[in-house]
Amino acid sequence: MFYSKKSIGNFLLKSKTLIYGVDEDDFIKQRILPYNFDQLRITECVVIYNEAEKAESVKLQEFGEQLEARVIFEQIMEEAETEYKKNKDFLKLVVRDNPEKQEKLFLKGIPRSQKISDVLISRREVYEWVLSDDEVVQGMSRFGITREALEGARQKVIDAETAKRKYDQERGEAQDATLLRNDAFKKLSDVVDELETVLLYALEDRPQLMEKLGIPVLSPGYKRKEKTTPQPEEPDQSTDDTEVPQQ
Repeated sequence: MFYSKKSIGNFLLKSKTLIYGVDEDDFIKQRILPYNFDQLRITECVVIYNEAEKAESVKLQEFGEQLEARVIFEQIMEEAETEYKKNKDFLKLVVRDNPEKQEKLFLKGIPRSQKISDVLISRREVYEWVLSDDEVVQGMSRFGITREALEGARQKVIDAETAKRKYDQERGEAQDATLLRNDAFKKLSDVVDELETVLLYALEDRPQLMEKLGIPVLSPGYKRKEKTTPQPEEPDQSTDDTEVPQQ
């Protein structure tokens, strides 16, 4: 289950109002001392809140970098695939009367699997085979596709491989940041629950102070609702090595 932007914002705001409100009020500090909530423990709550806020900020930054890397990769990949399709169509014409070269093209043109990484390897191997055969290169030139153009198309595939590795790296870092953020939120949720429970009894006769700390005070006879916190967000486990249609 995923956090929504609203639930994260509300959770952090509620936690900050509560924890910082207690830390800044000497009267409340005195009231919660009998429950073993001394200044040291309150300071620990402040630290836990700050770590959770920082973890969310890092997670957002990492996901932004992941998105940027994905956009770049998809753009380069699309350009490389468009060029490859055109070149392979003409390559088939060039080798149509040469069964041996047709077989080589067929073998090199089939990726080991349909994962994007393997597809890119097969594309690069096709270009390397073509560029190593002067006769095939000459045949391609009849259709206006020069050696330089073929080398440029191969470079696009190499660039796509590089962009894919960068995207994989950023996705991994975003997943790690999500796990760290979830751990930090769990710690924060635990201390908020503890502090709210203590305050319900320590400030039972001071409902206005509880309201100030963001704890709803209901009229007698009403049952207080169970506290809810955001559910942990599962990191993206996809590899993005989805199938690529054979051209």
